[in-house]
Amino acid sequence: MSLSNQPKISFLIPILNEEKTIKKCLDSILEIDYPKEKKEILLALGKSTDNTNKIIKQYKSKHPKLIKTFENPTGNTAIGRNICIEHSTGKYLMNYSGHVIAKKNLLKILVGKHKASSDKVVSVGCANVSPEKQNFTAETASAIFASFIGGKNVFVQNAEFAEERYTEHISFALYKKEPVVEVGMFDPEFWCGQDAELDLRLIQKGYKILFTPETKVYHFKRSTLKALLKQMYRYGIARAKMSKKHKKTLKPFHLIGTIFIFGIILVILLTILQLIPLWTPLALALLYIIASMTSTATTSKKISSILASPLFAFIIHSGYGLGFLRGMVYSKL
Repeated sequence: MSLSNQPKISFLIPILNEEKTIKKCLDSILEIDYPKEKKEILLALGKSTDNTNKIIKQYKSKHPKLIKTFENPTGNTAIGRNICIEHSTGKYLMNYSGHVIAKKNLLKILVGKHKASSDKVVSVGCANVSPEKQNFTAETASAIFASFIGGKNVFVQNAEFAEERYTEHISFALYKKEPVVEVGMFDPEFWCGQDAELDLRLIQKGYKILFTPETKVYHFKRSTLKALLKQMYRYGIARAKMSKKHKKTLKPFHLIGTIFIFGIILVILLTILQLIPLWTPLALALLYIIASMTSTATTSKKISSILASPLFAFIIHSGYGLGFLRGMVYSKL
């Protein structure tokens, strides 16, 4: 495919405390095999407390025509993406993140799929997988998310399919700009999960979202247990908000985390009241440990990650479940 007459692509990147990955992210975009003059990197800067903004300033000084920055004092990801859209000049919008890196063929593949598809295809995306080099926490979390106990191919944001197909949502995708503006862009009420909510509104308007296995992006996972817990808690809140705004989207597997929380509470109460023998919660805990380790062993051969997986799985399930409960009662962050 000739690259000289390709459409301009605007990267939408809300930024907050990304110093560990922002260099890799920006280098990745700069190295994508696509005309430099047909790319623009739009960064909505939150109030970072690390060296993120300093690093971005250095990159901007080297690439002043390519990199544009805008203030986003709220830190709200949806607002940041909308700020980028309002200043974008591209025909297509690349929904991106400061902790993502891409394969060099990303834009060639996604743009090519758009051109070969019907007008109803509003978005084309690919799988997001974990990069090889991460710390132990991120590596173990990645292994769990890629296994059945972490919701692989159940929660669409973690899905990776062998064949091209239409889907409900893709986390990092290339959108046609006009339909996104037409439906009102990203909903600022969704600090987390705003891309999934946007995809839902686009589908309701009759548009389609296409997954392709021909390229990938690499998504750095949270590097501390505290950050992982916070992430899952926010995901739970976002899912609850989605269920309240779009009631028909709630599915049984969205309740797994909440059932997990209530199950723990119920078993503890029944044990305290001596309505079930002491060995019952111990047996259930052992079963959970075995299931976590067995699941993780299908995606990781690292013994330390397999042994640590029950703790990580507990953080993921309980964080999501607590967030969902909080979101159903009160969904403001």
